[in-house]
Amino acid sequence: MWRAAIVFLLLFSSVAGAEPLVRSVDVYPKGGRIVFEAPVEPKGGTFSIELPGAFDPESVRVLNPLGAENLRVKMVSRAPWVPVGLEPLKARLDTLNAELASLEGRVAALQQTRKMLVIPSTLKDFGARDLIAYIEGAQTLRTTVENEMVTLDERMKKATEERDRLQSEYDGKSPYNAELALQVSGRLFNPGPALIEAFTPSIAWSLHYSMDMNSNTGDIEARMYALTQQRTGLDLKGGFVFHTRRPAESVQPPSVKPLVVDFEKKVSRNSSQYSARSAAPMPMARLEEMDGRAFEDEFEELLKSRVNAEPEVSSTLSDVTVRGDGVVTGDGSPVDVVLGSFTLKSVPDLVLIPEQRSESWIVASMDSVPESLLPGRADLLVDGQPSGRTSIPEYGLEQMRLPFGMATRLSAGKTQMLGTAGSSFFGGSGILHRGYEIKVTSGLESEREVSVLDRLPVPVNEKIKLENVKIDPEPTKRDKENRLTWKMTLKPGETRKIVVEYTLTYPSDETLTYR
Repeated sequence: MWRAAIVFLLLFSSVAGAEPLVRSVDVYPKGGRIVFEAPVEPKGGTFSIELPGAFDPESVRVLNPLGAENLRVKMVSRAPWVPVGLEPLKARLDTLNAELASLEGRVAALQQTRKMLVIPSTLKDFGARDLIAYIEGAQTLRTTVENEMVTLDERMKKATEERDRLQSEYDGKSPYNAELALQVSGRLFNPGPALIEAFTPSIAWSLHYSMDMNSNTGDIEARMYALTQQRTGLDLKGGFVFHTRRPAESVQPPSVKPLVVDFEKKVSRNSSQYSARSAAPMPMARLEEMDGRAFEDEFEELLKSRVNAEPEVSSTLSDVTVRGDGVVTGDGSPVDVVLGSFTLKSVPDLVLIPEQRSESWIVASMDSVPESLLPGRADLLVDGQPSGRTSIPEYGLEQMRLPFGMATRLSAGKTQMLGTAGSSFFGGSGILHRGYEIKVTSGLESEREVSVLDRLPVPVNEKIKLENVKIDPEPTKRDKENRLTWKMTLKPGETRKIVVEYTLTYPSDETLTYR
């Protein structure tokens, strides 16, 4: 029995103090599968590895072609694990706790001393001179004790606040299930290192971009990142494969059940089983998706070239993956893993909609996108300066328009010129006259083409008529829904005016409403 215990300790002692070797990492929007490499004993072909408690024991499997025998997967308790990256923070926390313990001991001693300074009843036996000396000495000592108590209270308050802050930071960075360890052992049928795959829910990623538009040429220099966080306690370094879909836990063949219609059983209205609900077709079950897998390349070379390389995006029927290289610490800190960079060709457009706001939108218009864009958040810049954020909503190679923030030095205002309502004496019709002026002003340093957008009412009832429309100058475009677009070129400091007038007629017993 004791021999078996020694063998067991030797089996795992070599890995307990060292992090297991990571072979590859597949990251899903929530969760990830990591392949570890475990050395194999040359003689017996046995292997053993200890993984953090953040991994699911039911997900462990051996990837070697012939598999393994005597596979043992066991979750065991241990003293809370402190990863190497958290050791400095834990050391500071331990030092503060020791300091607080020392301060608390000093306060307790001073409180005891303060109690001993109470004037005893035996002072009646003191002579006058001795009594005065005793009282003076006691007062001096009490003053010293009280002053030290105040100082210690202040030190304890500051130390406690710092300890609580560090404890909160440490708890937030500690691995999930740090008090547990997952031990895996077995024997391989074939030589070579054992490849052990395990799933953890303690890793996640989301896609985001950095897009910088040149306002003169319209070129958009884009970089693609995977914002990744994980709390396994292991620092993951090397090649990552980021997936947009997580594999289904179980998949069933697709089928369509017959949609049977029949009369509902008649039940007395006085019966407690009576229901007035109506029948509805049962929805079909949604099919889950499966995914593929990729492997890592040499980390250092890829990391150097990844920044200026195009993203490595692969697509299947059920998943889209993109490769990235970097280091993701196991303390939950968010890390940007560089996925690549690319250039988009666009036409920069300055769009004014004075009915909504006075400043101009900066919009990049693209007739087509050379590469499919994955959905994600985008940090936007114009000429190197931050301008806002937006969302890339979907994939696509079709026409695309991206907002790049606001141009505050290009403005437009809409001023009402006339607005009268009345009725026709002869026809019994209501009449509404509207007129307004749009004033566009450029404070830009160079001549730029701008687009001004506005709209006229769209009658949806044949009894409402839009008449006497006067627009000066005529819009460049007017669509079927009466949306107006003016294209105009403004010089620095120039102001342009647009005047719009129209009349609405309708039955006098009706009231108009806009939506």
